[in-house]
Amino acid sequence: MVYVLLCVLAAPFHLSGVLGALSTVTWPLPAALGLTFLGTLLGALLTAWLLSRAHPPAQGYRAAWPGWFGRLAAQVQRRAVLTGVLARLALGSGAALEAFFVLTGYTRRQYLVTAVLGTALWTLQALLGVTLLRELAKASPGLAALFALLPPLTVAALLALRRARQRQDAA
Repeated sequence: MVYVLLCVLAAPFHLSGVLGALSTVTWPLPAALGLTFLGTLLGALLTAWLLSRAHPPAQGYRAAWPGWFGRLAAQVQRRAVLTGVLARLALGSGAALEAFFVLTGYTRRQYLVTAVLGTALWTLQALLGVTLLRELAKASPGLAALFALLPPLTVAALLALRRARQRQDAA
């Protein structure tokens, strides 16, 4: 119960992944998956509920949203569950993610479906990824380091390509 409470408290701060990774050291994978899922889901639900109570309706703010956020909000109108699950899968939990759901007008039903499904998928990929990386590190530390660095290196490469295209378009 203490671990689940820690996950609930960590969820608004995007720290559920850290706790999830540590849980695989303490418990067998099935227990770590279940406890991390439960704590992260409860933390996300509590955060979203508190934000929905504290924040006025978003309609008056839409004009001030950056373009990318407006485009993302438009995707919510077309594919709410898919957009929400992908956002949850990418970010896990956190106050900013829960604010996204509040600001873009998710219904309670849409939010619950995306929270449960997205948190389950996020927990599974996060904890399986940590477990696989740990096993790979036992066999080949260099290969494990390469796989650990692959996501941030990919993001850096994509950002560099985007900047190069923007410079090329400006010239």
